[in-house]
Amino acid sequence: MGVKRQVQRPLGSWFPADFGQRLARFREAAGLSWRSLARLLGVTPYRLRQWRRGAVPNGEHLFVLLTLAEAMGLRDGILMQPERDLPRNGAAYRRS
Repeated sequence: MGVKRQVQRPLGSWFPADFGQRLARFREAAGLSWRSLARLLGVTPYRLRQWRRGAVPNGEHLFVLLTLAEAMGLRDGILMQPERDLPRNGAAYRRS
């Protein structure tokens, strides 16, 4: 059996360009080291470094990160910024 290689996708237009900064603020506010945050998310510290440099986490890791942030009360305002992240007037949710 070979090693499963994860491909890092470049930032998409749907993903916040400042995600690396948000991740750093979250880690600091949570009082975690990079190594302990990586352990909680089930990734290597190298993977976190890639995210901080612009790679997009896969859906599973993003879900775990958001769940952790919610449990710590650090989701809105630190990891997510609803006033900037959500489309204005619900444009993305309108049906044609």
